Amino acid sequence: MERRELDPRKEKILQVVTDDYIESAEPVGSRTIARKHNLGLSPATIRNEMADLEESGYLKQPHTSAGRIPSHRGYRYYVNTLMEQKQLTDDELAFIKSEFDSKNKPAEFEAILQRTAKILALITKYPSLILTPRPQEAYFRHIHLVSMDANHVLGLVVMDTGFVENILIETPVAYTQDDLNRISAFLNSKLHGVPLMEFGSAIINQLKTEVRFGEGFDDTLQLLLTALGKKRQERIYVDGTINILEQPEFKQVEKFKLLLSILEEEEKLLGLMNQALQKRGLNIRIGDEINDDAVEDCSMVTATYEVDGRVLGAIGVLGPTRMDYAHVVTVVDFVAKCLGGFLSEK
Repeated sequence: MERRELDPRKEKILQVVTDDYIESAEPVGSRTIARKHNLGLSPATIRNEMADLEESGYLKQPHTSAGRIPSHRGYRYYVNTLMEQKQLTDDELAFIKSEFDSKNKPAEFEAILQRTAKILALITKYPSLILTPRPQEAYFRHIHLVSMDANHVLGLVVMDTGFVENILIETPVAYTQDDLNRISAFLNSKLHGVPLMEFGSAIINQLKTEVRFGEGFDDTLQLLLTALGKKRQERIYVDGTINILEQPEFKQVEKFKLLLSILEEEEKLLGLMNQALQKRGLNIRIGDEINDDAVEDCSMVTATYEVDGRVLGAIGVLGPTRMDYAHVVTVVDFVAKCLGGFLSEK
């Protein structure tokens, strides 16, 4: 929490400037504040206080003779100290709860995350981002091996995160489905609860010494577990990109094209969202705090989601620095908790 550096009068003026600018997207003048808000201050006094706030870096004047808007420092002070968090409406609560109703649970983990991205985009009206769990941090739950033809086996591997990995390997010998069922049962008994990051040569060698499934099994096991151990890349889902066009800041074609290019660049988005994992729970990054010049006019509100106390990934929204933080923070925090609870039921 930021130390309260401003006196109550300046805090109130910064708060109303920020609230009004978020609502209108127009610079806020002293006469507007005096007329709209019952502060008991004259326009001249408000103007002097705004000048002081500008001098100390909390407000800025985008154009000569225009009103003021918050700076990045002003938004940070507002978020940490002045913001009054909004409650979800009854309609929003009902919608979110219905989407996370266990009776509507999709079979595929990916479908859950894609639906979560859509929920966030629909309610916040900003582009939404969902970072999936890192496969190497997942724990093995079970595997089902299926014979595709004489020399190919498909492994359907389920992790505790709910992700299902499909692994197709070329086997050195032909297996019947009965053979594969016995191998699946063996692997499930030995590997259940083992972290994927431990799927290396040591565990492979240990399994080889415990059972013999005939000629070629050692090589098949090596191929299967090595392929699974290489599943290292998390994924990201994006929804609501078109929402950014509703924001006045991005009606300029060049600004929109720049942001659009970022939203289509998975590696950059992975980097932005992975920063959210460095801090458990809710995280708000404003402007240059995101550490990327391409999104210096944007803010990100993210929250981690957890299962059994273990952080799996993160959700969030990307919008202009003028975003409605009081609403977005409530939505992101609540949806992250709903997602974690939903996954815990799998």
